[in-house]
Amino acid sequence: MMPTRLQSLAAVAAALTLAACAPRRPPPDLSLDPAALLAQVEAAGAAVTRVQGEARLRLDAPGARGTVPVFVAVERPDRLHVEALDFFGNPAATLVAAGGRLAIYDARARTFYVGSATGANVARLVPLPLSPERLVAILCGTPVLEGGPDAAEPGSGEVTLTLREGPRTATLRVGPRAALLRASFRGGAPAVPDHEVAFGAFVDLERVRFPIEVAVTSREPAVRLELSWKEPEVGGKSLDAGLFRMDPPAGAKVVDLDATELPPASLPLPLQPAP
Repeated sequence: MMPTRLQSLAAVAAALTLAACAPRRPPPDLSLDPAALLAQVEAAGAAVTRVQGEARLRLDAPGARGTVPVFVAVERPDRLHVEALDFFGNPAATLVAAGGRLAIYDARARTFYVGSATGANVARLVPLPLSPERLVAILCGTPVLEGGPDAAEPGSGEVTLTLREGPRTATLRVGPRAALLRASFRGGAPAVPDHEVAFGAFVDLERVRFPIEVAVTSREPAVRLELSWKEPEVGGKSLDAGLFRMDPPAGAKVVDLDATELPPASLPLPLQPAP
């Protein structure tokens, strides 16, 4: 005998009830003690100190939407190199930062900018005001974590860890091998805008799970950045220090960002239409 519609609905409701009551199964290798879990996350993050390789950057921001091929090299704590390539594969804009200093070269305008490695200056090329230290940490797979461990809630395949320091909170979704799946940062303005970081397409390396895909989203400013690594070199020996230094090319106009009041506008990236 065919079940009636009422019987079918009752069966669905029963299944949903059972699913809701099913025990949450976090990864067995993760601690449910907030302090111990934070230590696991920090240890996993410490396993990746440097990454370099080709990638594709996708940008969605007011007045700028599209993709651009990039070469990126980062080394903790604050060494950053981002090279945006034009349609022909030539460097159109390059940003380097290390030791509290930053330089940007706009090859199309032949203008060389130099100044302090602040989030505002980084945002002239990468339109999100995060310091080099924070961007480097994100690209290494574990953002800068601040605040004390407050709570750890088990979920299905993950544990949600909350860090708290005054008005600032960080909510971390932690997956197997203490890899971060998502991190949300709130209450850090104006120094650090509220933002969310999502990691995906993990590869299992000897000491860590490394995300090949990274997305950073902010509401104020309304920006979404997505970076997809191609075949990144993770770890290994220290990167060439020359990657993080840049002198002004001959004939380039030099602008001192610390001495010149420029509007906080971003330099135009050589974006191609997003698919």
